[in-house]
Amino acid sequence: MENISISEGGQGKLAAYISIPESDCPYILIVCHGFRGAKENSGYIFTFAEKVNKLGLGVLAFDFSGSGASDGDFANISLSSQVSDLRRVIDYVNSNYNRQVILLGRSFGGSTALAAAGYNEKVAGYIFWSTPVKLYETFSGLVEEFARLEAGEELEIKDEAGSFRLKPSFIQDLAHHDMKNYLQKSAPCPILIIHGAADEVVDPNNALYIYENTRHTELHIISGADHRFSEYITEREDLTLNWLRRTFS
Repeated sequence: MENISISEGGQGKLAAYISIPESDCPYILIVCHGFRGAKENSGYIFTFAEKVNKLGLGVLAFDFSGSGASDGDFANISLSSQVSDLRRVIDYVNSNYNRQVILLGRSFGGSTALAAAGYNEKVAGYIFWSTPVKLYETFSGLVEEFARLEAGEELEIKDEAGSFRLKPSFIQDLAHHDMKNYLQKSAPCPILIIHGAADEVVDPNNALYIYENTRHTELHIISGADHRFSEYITEREDLTLNWLRRTFS
């Protein structure tokens, strides 16, 4: 995959990888990482992109502002800021490749892909991996000090990757997003949902909610799979590749 930098939009640079097959490429898959994630997805993006390329589809994976190698401060994260980043990436693909795009989002990256629904007519489909749409419920379970955040206090949070700051604006911003409305906007497009039945971070009911409020949707709840699909990476990729092959290849 080729390293690129997306600077359109007059904001900080977004670091990205892109891989375009030599054959005619009608679609480009844009991959959105999860909360505290990065475009490499622990290294899995490279082999996954190769498999997608073999279907005749391009792949672009990028870091949201404040994550990975992109400019910005993670403490300023919000759903609105990530939607803005994704729109910049869609515009970049439109300007440089003039191709339709398929949005793949993992966890909060899927929430972002959904919140961008209706932005650009070139978006042809959506893939949601372990994606939350009940955002308050999800983050109140994820962040122990959620009440302090709601009360306006900035938090210093530690996880397995280290420590990070989270501002009250993150929670305040969620009130500006109507996820059910976004689902209605996405409805004309084909949708794939893959979620782990043992997801300890995002309740599988989120996947059922997406399924029940959309059309042209395929749903897979994988027995035993946790939020990271720790033992089920290959199964998730195979389901995704088969769906892409049937729907877009």
